[in-house]
Amino acid sequence: MLPRLLYVGDVAVEASYHGSALLHRLLSHYPPERLTIVETATQSEKSRRLPQVKYLFHPIANMRWLNTRFHPYATVWFTNKGKHSAPQICESLNGLNFDSVLTVAHGFGWLAASAIASKATAPLHLVVHDDWPMVANITPAFRHWLERRFAKVCCQARSRLCVSTAMSRIYEKRYAAQAQVMYPTRAVNSPAFAGPPARVGRNDHAFTVAFAGTINTEGYVRALVGLQEALKPIDGRLLIFGPLTSNEARRVGLNDRHTQIRGLLSTNDLMTSLRDEADALFAPMSFDPADRPNMETAFPSKLADYTAMGLPLLIYGPSYCSAIGWARENPGVAEIVECEAELDRAITLLAGNPNKRLELGKNALIVGQKYFAHDRVREQFYAALSA
Repeated sequence: MLPRLLYVGDVAVEASYHGSALLHRLLSHYPPERLTIVETATQSEKSRRLPQVKYLFHPIANMRWLNTRFHPYATVWFTNKGKHSAPQICESLNGLNFDSVLTVAHGFGWLAASAIASKATAPLHLVVHDDWPMVANITPAFRHWLERRFAKVCCQARSRLCVSTAMSRIYEKRYAAQAQVMYPTRAVNSPAFAGPPARVGRNDHAFTVAFAGTINTEGYVRALVGLQEALKPIDGRLLIFGPLTSNEARRVGLNDRHTQIRGLLSTNDLMTSLRDEADALFAPMSFDPADRPNMETAFPSKLADYTAMGLPLLIYGPSYCSAIGWARENPGVAEIVECEAELDRAITLLAGNPNKRLELGKNALIVGQKYFAHDRVREQFYAALSA
């Protein structure tokens, strides 16, 4: 039987996007009577929650301070506060029993989760999507202090579930503790397609590239602006799906007449739109040197859904990034661009070669099923909890 699981973390558990969607998918079949969720940063929307699961909200940080120039210093304060929030969180549980504690290495909730697990002598399970000690916006004088705290929690954890092979290798070396690779999972009800859509094999329409996801650094903005420019010579279209607004897009230069901002859609609606309109899917990673530590270890969760649609993938990033490494381990799964100057060439190649697009789309379906199928990832997760 699965343990009575207490989730404590800054990443909300809801059917939305990014880490929140991954957690929602991972826990979607967990027995609701054996699961309690404590969100310590952003509160999930009720309509997007797991049904019949008990949700509690106990914010650790004051978000107002994190949205000011004092963010690096506020991170120090709230990191210290994280551990000391554990008694209040336990009190809010009203005596609820649990066997294991789950958290995500992001923000400050992981510190509370660590303290709760330690006090209850319960196993702690740590999900790692980003290398938090390296990517946290903290004043440099306290970077090593944060890393020492994280190292202690990482070694405390019964399981460390890393999102990429590069991250698992780095964590095993850095913390001398075994780390498993757990790739992002598709939704349990993700549509299954037998092959690429017919339009991918035709050249009777404007070549269309789509991007779905969040845009959270200047490196990603530059990648999308570069794609927009590469599409201009062939009168191609760029579709952007996600939380980006039209005003924000104009502000960063994503305002070409052939660029369309489509907003945030549900997973199934997004898949339908992409199958109907896109000829290729864009998976960028940042070339910005400041982003290199995260690019080496983080893995684009969008590849779980991208590979389910039978559309050709265009993976764009530096040679050291995890997505390029994954594509090289799986030859033929994507068109790879490792240099910013080569993006024009790749767009011209894909736009003029429908057979190439069909081949890439078929390969993406096969490889995606191997890595991201819901049943496979869920079984791995359950095995870690039950070990």
